[in-house]
Amino acid sequence: MTIVLTAVGGLIALAAVGGLVVMILFAHAYGEVHADMRYPYDDVTVTSCRTDEETRRPVAGVRITSEAARQGTYTVYLEFRGHAAGSGKTVAAGKRTLVVKDLAVGATAAERVVGPVAVPGSAECEVVDVMFRSTAGAVTVSPSEP
Repeated sequence: MTIVLTAVGGLIALAAVGGLVVMILFAHAYGEVHADMRYPYDDVTVTSCRTDEETRRPVAGVRITSEAARQGTYTVYLEFRGHAAGSGKTVAAGKRTLVVKDLAVGATAAERVVGPVAVPGSAECEVVDVMFRSTAGAVTVSPSEP
C-alpha cells in the first residue's frame, strides 16, 4: 500500500510540475509573439480638456499620430464627465465619436471634440476605445491577355 501511495503522489507531483512548465512556456511564447504589437489606442492622446465658458460643455483636444503600418481611418470613442465643485461627485456628461479618415503613416491629426451636455464644474475627458481600419488600396493584378 505504501508503494502505491508513493507512486500516486509522485505522479501527482510530476503532473503539477509539468503543468507549471507548460504555463511558463506558454507565457514566454505569448510575450514573444506580442512583443512588437501596437494598438490603435497607443496612437491617440487627449491633449487638453476644459469647460467652454459660454456653453459649460466639456471640450477635448485630441491628437492622433499614426504609427500604423498602413494608411487608415481612426474611430475614437470619447467619454465626458464633470466634477461638481466642492461635492467630489462625478457627473456623466455624455459620449462622442471622432472619425479621422485616411490618416497617412506617420501623419498627425489634431481635432477638437465638444461634449454633448453642460457640466456643473471642471470637465474630464477620456478616450474609452479606438478602432483602426486600414484604407490602403489592395494591389490588383490584371489577368494576362491570351
